[in-house]
Amino acid sequence: MASKAVPSETQRSKLQRKERVILDAARAIFVDHGFDGARMHEIARRAGIGEGTIYSYYESKAELMLAVLQRFWDGLTLEAEGVMASAQATDFFGRLEALARYHLNTVIVNVDFINLTFALRRDNSEVSVSRDHLRHYVAVFDRLFLRGQDRGELRADAVLWRARDIFYGSLEYSARSIEMTMEAGRSTREQTPVVEDLVALFRAHYGAHSKDEAIDGPTAASLSAQIERLTDKVDTLSKRFD
Repeated sequence: MASKAVPSETQRSKLQRKERVILDAARAIFVDHGFDGARMHEIARRAGIGEGTIYSYYESKAELMLAVLQRFWDGLTLEAEGVMASAQATDFFGRLEALARYHLNTVIVNVDFINLTFALRRDNSEVSVSRDHLRHYVAVFDRLFLRGQDRGELRADAVLWRARDIFYGSLEYSARSIEMTMEAGRSTREQTPVVEDLVALFRAHYGAHSKDEAIDGPTAASLSAQIERLTDKVDTLSKRFD
C-alpha cells in the first residue's frame, strides 16, 4: 500500500520559521554588542541568511530590536499565565509561590537581555519596549492579588501597587544577587528559600488574618523591619513598572 505523501512546508510556515531564526540571532547579537554596537550583517551571518533578507522583514535595526523586545515580553506573559493556569494550588499563597518561582528563575536565566531592555528604556526611546508590554506581564500578579482580596484571603485595605513593587522588585534584586554569586564561581544560592521567605512575608503582612490575629511582638517587629528594608531596596526598581 502506497504511503501518503507528506505535505511540504507551507510558504507561511517557512516565513514564520525564518523570522524566528532572525529574531533569535538578533537577540544574541544585541545582548553581546548592545543596540548601538550591533550590525545587521552580523545578525544575518548568525542567522545564516543574507542581510537583504532581514530587510524584507524589518525596515531598520530599530524595528528589529522592537520585534525582539515585544516577542520576549509577550512570551513571558504567556508563560506566566500558563504557570497560573497549571498551578495545582488554588489558594492565593500557593499560586503566589508558583508565580514567584517562575519570575525569579526567568530573571536569572535572562538577566543580560532584561538589563538591555531597561537600558533601552532609559537611554533610547526609539527602541524602548512599550509600557503596555510590561504592564501586561505584571498584570498577571495584579489579577492574582485582586482575586485573593475578592476571596477574602488578603486584607481588603492592602494597596495593590505596593504589593506588586515588593513582589517584582524583591525577586529582581534577589535574582541579580544570585546571578552575581554564580558568576563569581562561589556556591550558588538556592532559589527556594528566597521564594519561601517572600511568600511568608506576604502571608504575614497581607494575609486576611494579619490585622485580626495576634502575632508575637518580636516576630511582628522582625517582619515589619523586613518589609521596610525590602521597600527601600526596591524603590528604584519599582519605577520601571510605573
